[in-house]
Amino acid sequence: MLGTVHLTLNASVSVTFAAGPAMQRELGLTRTDLVLDTAAYGLAFSGLLLLGGRLTDRGGRRTVFALGTGLFALASLAAALAHGPWTLMAARFAQGCGAALAAPAAMALLKTVFPEGRARSAATALWGLLASLGASAGILLSGALVTWTSWRWSFVVLAAAAALALAAAVRTLPPGPPPDRVPMDLLGALFGTGALTMLGCGCALAGPYGWSSAPVLGALAAGAVLLTAFTATEHRVPAPLLPRGFLASRPRATALVCALFGPGTGAATAFLLALYLQQTRGYSALANAGAFLPYTAVLLAVGTVAGPAVARLGPRTVAVTGAAAIAAGLYGIGGIGIRTASTPALLTGMAVVACGIGLLMSAAVVAAVAGAGDRETALAGAVVNAAILAGPTLSIALVTSAVQSRTAGLAAAGHPAAAAGGYAFAFEALAAAAVLLCATTAYGLRPNATTAPHGPPPTA
Repeated sequence: MLGTVHLTLNASVSVTFAAGPAMQRELGLTRTDLVLDTAAYGLAFSGLLLLGGRLTDRGGRRTVFALGTGLFALASLAAALAHGPWTLMAARFAQGCGAALAAPAAMALLKTVFPEGRARSAATALWGLLASLGASAGILLSGALVTWTSWRWSFVVLAAAAALALAAAVRTLPPGPPPDRVPMDLLGALFGTGALTMLGCGCALAGPYGWSSAPVLGALAAGAVLLTAFTATEHRVPAPLLPRGFLASRPRATALVCALFGPGTGAATAFLLALYLQQTRGYSALANAGAFLPYTAVLLAVGTVAGPAVARLGPRTVAVTGAAAIAAGLYGIGGIGIRTASTPALLTGMAVVACGIGLLMSAAVVAAVAGAGDRETALAGAVVNAAILAGPTLSIALVTSAVQSRTAGLAAAGHPAAAAGGYAFAFEALAAAAVLLCATTAYGLRPNATTAPHGPPPTA
């Protein structure tokens, strides 16, 4: 049940990828509108997660989980009924608000449901995998439904899944520990949410407007100012949203980088291949979704072994292996599959990337929550989910800019396959970044001398 909600929340990130052209035709959306539509969900989700974690501590895990899941279900129905760009964007923003409440509460409940030991380690590893599996599920869902019915049914299915999980949660989930009436850091929530929103908005606008444009530079500058204000506020309030020292752990900080990179790579791969396959290869939305079936199957297969592998080998070994697989798969997609127009090489590369993402994310979530006290579990869940949600926004902005710049350069030089060359370059650049991540995880996930939790001690 908790996994269903986590899967559904992450599927909502990519549910418009394959359905984008149909939504453009029906609602009169521009390409910028599509980017902002996805950003509206991701920014609300990531921007409000820290506040959602604190509300989980104050209001109780099951209560906040039910509230967030219910809001997500209602907003999904509103998105299905949208009749214009602004109503759709508002519904997507409300979806993100519900997700920001449900996600940290769900991770906190995971610790309540599963006892300490191998069962919890396996469940936590699977939790990381579900984030990437949700993104691929969103692509498959929207690709099938936009072909056979309408893109609106994609949101109806999300609403139904959330409603069913909510009904089951009320009957079966334990309430968790009593609420902790800590003071609310409203000023920190305002600055933190504003900072993440403006930084994410700047990245989202970089694709359509360019990194040197006034809207992008203005949003990034505002985000930097708000982030500085957030940092200053967190050092002065008695109960900060992000306790001092929580991110000081080297393994935890490295795990969050992995949690940022894994879903970011998955989203960038899905986004670029949806454009490449449909615009360059002439695939339909359904054929594009079908190309992701091997990718999804590999993620499911990895889910059966990733948890035991992390428990047996440790997060460091599994994460390094995952990053290496991602690098190899991305080069297979861009350097071989796209440059030689080889469909087998492209599909093989996607499968290898899926294997790597599954391993990397399973290890990342385990390492990120390791050492967190019982009262810090919701906070750890909020921070991990913030990284997971920030990854796609940042990666899509970066790869879109890379593709456009490289394509324009190749076209100006008279290259006969400028578009394909732009896509190949973006995947090769991502592969190089994955190689750097291998070295980062090898160093950063070395166990600390102590495993004491960071931040204030748990309340009895």
